[in-house]
Amino acid sequence: MSVKIGKIAKVTIGVATVAEIGTYSLSGFSRDVLESTAFGDDIKEYTAGVADGGEVTFAGHYDPTDANGQLLVDSACRNASVFTGGDLKFYIDNTSYLTVDTGGNILITKCKAIAFDKAGIGTIDFTGKVSGRSMIVMP
Repeated sequence: MSVKIGKIAKVTIGVATVAEIGTYSLSGFSRDVLESTAFGDDIKEYTAGVADGGEVTFAGHYDPTDANGQLLVDSACRNASVFTGGDLKFYIDNTSYLTVDTGGNILITKCKAIAFDKAGIGTIDFTGKVSGRSMIVMP
């Protein structure tokens, strides 16, 4: 059995690692199910509808000096910019990563979600909506 350990995962924008990120999650691909049952049918029937690429979330320690990572994601969110295929990568190990498929993008929908606790380190989290295409594993 082959398993992957989280300590070698990372989130990158281009070649820059987004600093201090410690978790990420991809909600996964889903497809609407449309009922196509007609009058006289005894059993419900369904057909496939529109697909949804899902959401990505990532979080970690707040680093206000991370100009090529956290601040870039925040800027994309505030300016309604998107990350296109391969720009934003979610590494599984040293060589394999998840990214949006060609023709798709990730629109960052939540940023500057910063929290502090008197007994801990400041945290930040981001959310993005996958649009157009789903996430794929590369290479």
